[in-house]
Amino acid sequence: MRTPSMMRLLLLSLSLLPAASQAVERCQFKGKPINLDNGNSTAKLTGTVRCVDEDTQKETHTVSFRDGKRDGWEIRRWSDGRSVEQEYRAGQRHGGFKRFEEGRLVESTQYADDNTRGESLRYHPNGKVSRRTDEQPEDAKSTYANYDESGRLTEAGCGLRSSREAGLKDCVWKGPSPLVFFHPTGQKRAVIPLKNGLREGLTEAFDAQGERTVSTAFVAGVRDGVTTEYRAGKVRRTTTYAQGKAEGDETEFFDDGSKKQVITRRGREELHRVEYFQNGERKRDFAVKDGRAVESTFNDDGSLSERRHLRQGHGYGGWVPDGLTESFLPDGGPEQRQHFVEGDADGQRQVWADNGVLVEDSQWKKGRVTARKRWNPDGGLTEDAEFHEDGSRKKKP
Repeated sequence: MRTPSMMRLLLLSLSLLPAASQAVERCQFKGKPINLDNGNSTAKLTGTVRCVDEDTQKETHTVSFRDGKRDGWEIRRWSDGRSVEQEYRAGQRHGGFKRFEEGRLVESTQYADDNTRGESLRYHPNGKVSRRTDEQPEDAKSTYANYDESGRLTEAGCGLRSSREAGLKDCVWKGPSPLVFFHPTGQKRAVIPLKNGLREGLTEAFDAQGERTVSTAFVAGVRDGVTTEYRAGKVRRTTTYAQGKAEGDETEFFDDGSKKQVITRRGREELHRVEYFQNGERKRDFAVKDGRAVESTFNDDGSLSERRHLRQGHGYGGWVPDGLTESFLPDGGPEQRQHFVEGDADGQRQVWADNGVLVEDSQWKKGRVTARKRWNPDGGLTEDAEFHEDGSRKKKP
């Protein structure tokens, strides 16, 4: 993966290569021809080598040496208006770097000991700064800021390899408060109040049409309080945070403003989830305690449809049935009851017909049936069997 620093080094290397053309470059040192590609020619050189285009006699390349190493400025120019200027010290890039296109400055950078260090600038065609970076040995302390062609700030933050937006914890913004980002249309994208360079209070974000999309409460650069998401001007979701972590309720809403779902969290742990029908009745209730859970589902009239007891499974940590699972008929009577142990049917299973008559009573062991009785809905016995481990019926004497 190429980092921004690597890309700049690559760009510089490419820029310093001769342009692909038929032009021939002639270089001289103190009036005598010299070949810059021959290390023996420059091994002990001190002074400036100058090169010109053989046909036009225009200067194309100057480079300064001291004791055989580049020291001072190296300048390359091409006929199409491109040029680069790089400062060296003792053979390493150290000092300024500038890149021009059609005579216009498009980039300026600082180097120290062959590495980009300090402020770098890139420019829009109209001459305004498009990107400003301050690169430090520790990437987390490096900063960046991007601007549109009108000079409006579009984004800013810390870290050139793993960036964090300005004002968040450990990324102090030294500019004024509020910090304002803009969309390319000129519409405000975010308005961020700051205290001591960190986000404090309510940060608001907007889409390109000016509709508010998110409002987030911050304290000392971390989310602390309620974050509210909007859709078409209406509240879509609210989430409560404490010191940067979800702590409390996350509530999602239907477009009419009624509750769609409420999740209660402590840190990363989900303790309770309730889903709702749009008419306000509960649809699903999932409650967790001490590694176990009870999941209940409901009909849209509020009546209980099914209830399952669960525990966290092994391996990927999903939930598996453990204990009683039961479902209910529309009148509230039992429809089915079955016992599970760690995801496998284990124990009694009973099934009832719509008229409330028991139609199955069976026994299970580790996911397989061992004995089963079945009846017609009118109560007539239709099956009375026991089973071997392979699932075949035991023959009766």
